[in-house]
Amino acid sequence: MNKTRLHRELLKQQLMNHDYSNTPVNKMILLDLYNNRLTVEDEGPHGFTHWGFSGNDLGKLVDEMNKQVSKHPDFDLIIVDTN
Repeated sequence: MNKTRLHRELLKQQLMNHDYSNTPVNKMILLDLYNNRLTVEDEGPHGFTHWGFSGNDLGKLVDEMNKQVSKHPDFDLIIVDTN
Protein backbone atom coordinates (compact mmCIF):
# COMPACT_ATOMS: atom_id res chain seq x y z
CA MET A 1 0.00 0.00 0.00
CA ASN A 2 1.49 3.37 -0.96
CA LYS A 3 1.85 6.29 1.47
CA THR A 4 -1.03 8.31 0.01
CA ARG A 5 -3.47 5.41 0.24
CA LEU A 6 -2.34 4.61 3.77
CA HIS A 7 -2.74 8.25 4.80
CA ARG A 8 -6.31 8.30 3.39
CA GLU A 9 -7.20 5.11 5.23
CA LEU A 10 -5.90 6.52 8.52
CA LEU A 11 -7.86 9.75 8.03
CA LYS A 12 -11.00 7.78 7.21
CA GLN A 13 -10.62 5.67 10.37
CA GLN A 14 -10.12 8.79 12.49
CA LEU A 15 -13.18 10.41 10.93
CA MET A 16 -15.40 7.38 11.50
CA ASN A 17 -14.19 6.93 15.09
CA HIS A 18 -14.40 10.62 16.07
CA ASP A 19 -16.58 11.42 19.07
CA TYR A 20 -19.21 13.91 17.84
CA SER A 21 -21.12 14.04 21.14
CA ASN A 22 -19.82 17.54 22.00
CA THR A 23 -20.08 18.98 18.47
CA PRO A 24 -22.42 21.99 18.37
CA VAL A 25 -25.35 21.75 15.98
CA ASN A 26 -24.74 23.67 12.76
CA LYS A 27 -27.26 23.55 9.92
CA MET A 28 -26.76 25.82 6.94
CA ILE A 29 -27.46 26.33 3.30
CA LEU A 30 -24.71 28.41 1.69
CA LEU A 31 -25.13 30.01 -1.73
CA ASP A 32 -21.80 31.37 -2.98
CA LEU A 33 -22.63 33.60 -5.94
CA TYR A 34 -18.98 34.37 -6.66
CA ASN A 35 -18.08 30.69 -7.17
CA ASN A 36 -21.55 29.60 -8.38
CA ARG A 37 -21.81 26.95 -5.65
CA LEU A 38 -24.60 25.80 -3.35
CA THR A 39 -23.62 23.84 -0.23
CA VAL A 40 -25.87 22.18 2.34
CA GLU A 41 -24.23 21.22 5.63
CA ASP A 42 -25.60 19.58 8.77
CA GLU A 43 -23.35 18.71 11.69
CA GLY A 44 -23.81 17.99 15.35
CA PRO A 45 -23.74 15.20 17.93
CA HIS A 46 -25.29 12.80 15.39
CA GLY A 47 -22.40 13.25 12.91
CA PHE A 48 -22.37 15.28 9.73
CA THR A 49 -23.59 15.47 6.14
CA HIS A 50 -22.27 17.69 3.38
CA TRP A 51 -23.77 18.14 -0.07
CA GLY A 52 -22.75 20.51 -2.86
CA PHE A 53 -24.03 21.66 -6.24
CA SER A 54 -22.34 23.99 -8.72
CA GLY A 55 -22.96 25.28 -12.20
CA ASN A 56 -22.81 28.25 -14.50
CA ASP A 57 -26.57 28.90 -14.60
CA LEU A 58 -27.49 31.20 -11.70
CA GLY A 59 -31.18 30.45 -12.22
CA LYS A 60 -30.62 26.72 -11.59
CA LEU A 61 -28.59 27.48 -8.47
CA VAL A 62 -31.35 29.73 -7.11
CA ASP A 63 -34.01 27.12 -7.96
CA GLU A 64 -31.99 24.44 -6.14
CA MET A 65 -31.47 26.82 -3.20
CA ASN A 66 -35.24 27.35 -2.98
CA LYS A 67 -35.82 23.58 -3.03
CA GLN A 68 -33.30 23.07 -0.23
CA VAL A 69 -34.78 25.91 1.86
CA SER A 70 -38.25 24.34 1.48
CA LYS A 71 -36.85 20.91 2.35
CA HIS A 72 -34.84 22.20 5.36
CA PRO A 73 -36.69 25.21 6.85
CA ASP A 74 -34.70 24.96 10.10
CA PHE A 75 -31.35 25.52 8.33
CA ASP A 76 -29.68 28.94 8.26
CA LEU A 77 -29.54 30.47 4.78
CA ILE A 78 -26.32 32.31 3.95
CA ILE A 79 -25.85 34.08 0.61
CA VAL A 80 -22.35 35.30 -0.25
CA ASP A 81 -21.68 37.72 -3.11
CA THR A 82 -18.18 39.18 -3.20
CA ASN A 83 -18.64 41.11 -6.45
